[in-house]
Amino acid sequence: MIIYLLNILLIDDDKDTLRLVQKYLEKKGAHVSAYSNPLVALQDFMKNNNGNDNYYDIVISDLKMSERNGIELASIIRKMNKDIPIILMISDIIDIDHSILRFLNIEDIISKPIKLKDLIEKINTVKQKVIIKHL
Repeated sequence: MIIYLLNILLIDDDKDTLRLVQKYLEKKGAHVSAYSNPLVALQDFMKNNNGNDNYYDIVISDLKMSERNGIELASIIRKMNKDIPIILMISDIIDIDHSILRFLNIEDIISKPIKLKDLIEKINTVKQKVIIKHL
């Protein structure tokens, strides 16, 4: 597992899921900035995104949130950083338009309820794709 030392931006308006995933990823050695409000998370991302010198290694966001949904959030993040890996957490696979995922270059999706082991595997797969792309 290569999750240790990653800086992860985690966004989910379900505070129980947010805490559970945050604690699990931190136990695996990641630094996790967790936000239940997507607008506050977006402000943090903007503050920590400086062109090619980005603080975050990966963004993990819920799809359905009250302030902004995960697609809107990903769209804004993509305008600032075209390369950062994004994983969306979704409750129902039917709710997602896969053409939008391709257009926004969303690296992966994971179904809720989250299986933490599966999330780690997806993070590792996404990070390996990014490393290979930059070689």
